[in-house]
Amino acid sequence: MSRPPRARLIGTLVGGDSPLARLQEHARQLVRLQRQLDLQLPDYLQGAVAVANLQNGVLALHVQNATVAARLKMLLPRLREGLAAQGAQIEEIRVRVRLQKSTDARRPQPVREIDADVLAGLEHLKEQLSERSPLAAPLARLIERAARRRS
Repeated sequence: MSRPPRARLIGTLVGGDSPLARLQEHARQLVRLQRQLDLQLPDYLQGAVAVANLQNGVLALHVQNATVAARLKMLLPRLREGLAAQGAQIEEIRVRVRLQKSTDARRPQPVREIDADVLAGLEHLKEQLSERSPLAAPLARLIERAARRRS
């Protein structure tokens, strides 16, 4: 049975010496290096060091902060030897601090309260609306939340 034309086309893109095949092999190599690195790192550094790239014998590692970078730099000779013993051809290891974007770092949203006069006006408007009005339910929720915040 022959494969459909699209399946053959995808197979030619991923297989052989195509750019996509080289990229896929490079990604596999980085994953292998990450596993090897994790086995060599002390417990307190595992998960804080990520393999970023390997190019021309230079392994780039990303760390979470300067403290991790300082501790890791002390271990570099031992790591290089350990990775070489496992078959990795690494001439140099570079460590870079990459701060992760944190959702906690954002400023908290200010709590806005509805003024008492405005709240009274909204309650008056709610009373004038029919129950089937599409505005009635959202307006009731708004008034209820505003009243809870005030108390």
